Amino acid sequence: MKRFILIVSVMLACPVLMTAGDRKDRKPDFPFKYEFRLGWCGFPALDDLNFSGYNDYVVSYYTPISDVFSDYDGPVYMTGNIMAEMNFHIERWFTLSVGLAADGMWKSFYDVHTEEKTGTSRGASVTILPQARFNWLNRDVVRMYSSVGLGVTAGRFDDSSGVFRATQLVPVGITVGRRLFGFAEIGYGTLFIGGMFGVGYRF
Repeated sequence: MKRFILIVSVMLACPVLMTAGDRKDRKPDFPFKYEFRLGWCGFPALDDLNFSGYNDYVVSYYTPISDVFSDYDGPVYMTGNIMAEMNFHIERWFTLSVGLAADGMWKSFYDVHTEEKTGTSRGASVTILPQARFNWLNRDVVRMYSSVGLGVTAGRFDDSSGVFRATQLVPVGITVGRRLFGFAEIGYGTLFIGGMFGVGYRF
């Protein structure tokens, strides 16, 4: 009887000891609490709308005759938003992100008679964008998510300046890697329309 009790006790104890050992050696599914990202965005819709000079062409019918023979503007160029983010992994499924983005803008002026370049105008916009990110696929190397953000953009270019509301929706985003990773997003909003790509580091 004592031998039977000993065998049963060992049989019951083995799974418990094995499970305890597994729990001790097992790593969390996603052990990182923070991550830093640096990315480049696609088409900057808000900056194009507010600083590209579109409104000047709308009212060109009423332009004084003297302006017709003055220097004319070349096309507006933009770097696209370059964005740095600090992310905080609150839960396995939820991440809070705070991003700072900057977009550079410039255009040249040309003589109406000689078409020679006479000058350049430069400007920039800065966006602060908090985002709520919802992680719906968590793997050791791959993560997929969706996010929504609401922030503010301030900028100045040529004769235009202002402060505007910034919004961004990312239906699908993906990260590949563990501590050092790459990421890509498809989004629509004032910060960018199209894609965003970059690299990041978790710690």
